[in-house]
Amino acid sequence: MQLDQITFTRFIAALSVVFFHYGQSVFPANIPFLFENVTAGPIAVGYFYVLSGFIMAIAYYQTDKNKQHAINKKKYWVARFARIYPVYLVALLLIAAVKVSVIANNPAQLPLHLLLLQSWIPGYPITLNTPGWSLSVEAFFYLCLPFLLLWVYKFGIRSLAIFGISLWLITQLVLLTSLNSDLYAPKTLLHDFIYYNPLMHLNSFIAGLVVGIFFKHSATDSQRKDNTFWIIFSFIIIFLFIWGRPHLENILGFKIALTNGLLAPAFLFFIIILAKDRGLFSRLLSHPWLILLGEASYSLYILQKPIHGLYDKIIVPRLLLSDTQHFYIFLVFLIMLSIVSYHFLETPMRKFFRNKFS
Repeated sequence: MQLDQITFTRFIAALSVVFFHYGQSVFPANIPFLFENVTAGPIAVGYFYVLSGFIMAIAYYQTDKNKQHAINKKKYWVARFARIYPVYLVALLLIAAVKVSVIANNPAQLPLHLLLLQSWIPGYPITLNTPGWSLSVEAFFYLCLPFLLLWVYKFGIRSLAIFGISLWLITQLVLLTSLNSDLYAPKTLLHDFIYYNPLMHLNSFIAGLVVGIFFKHSATDSQRKDNTFWIIFSFIIIFLFIWGRPHLENILGFKIALTNGLLAPAFLFFIIILAKDRGLFSRLLSHPWLILLGEASYSLYILQKPIHGLYDKIIVPRLLLSDTQHFYIFLVFLIMLSIVSYHFLETPMRKFFRNKFS
């Protein structure tokens, strides 16, 4: 099942993470009305998790009962490892090379990051390559997927849906109470637990997986139609949720986080509508150049910190430019290097691991 029109949305999500880290003061983030959405990087990571569950369902769930239970765990895990680890390792080693003294003062950091375990231990998720924490979470999802599919094959999709809804409610309750407790403060162990621990994001992945399975059971080419209106409507809903969060907090008198699955229903509505579209948006987003940007979005996401560090050290002192100019030059470099990484690192390493170990 080809869903090329969804691929480019990964690039937009990754781009918002880059703006969150390095472009909060530049256009268009410096427009107050757009700030929350342009810099919605942490929320975009939640979109990645929902989309990941949905795509995993499309790729690995078997609708034919005679073929169920057929997932080859070794082949699957090798494919997932080959998908995320080579570029992740390059980015981590680049960061480690300039943080030797930091690593020497806390030797546990590097092994945890190398093993993709940093998000499990408060105090460690963002100590080296900051975006890498989300890959620690994603690796846990990849580990869980064969067992979640086995659950569906044995007990049915409804049982996993009930579990997913229950986990979503529990996660939101834990997040809301923790975020508004007297014990909470940024950069504390409690902060690391509620925002980075894989268990606090599992509900997003399961939501995407469940909806993806329902979609795969029901989707047919005859159901595809021009959903331009509903795509725009769903985008506006997401935009207003993100834009309105600070205003809603002022009205309610307590903090709200949109990062741990709270927006999963809105994200899934958008994904399903776009997946079923065969109108203007589908044709536009299926352009080869936009698909390429979507495919390269992982490298853009994971390489942003080391590339920004190199740019800041080498280029910034030699060019007297404004912050906005420097940001967009850096962004162009990052996009170009991400495409190079996709073609000459990601793709060859995937083929190598599949051929050698599968």
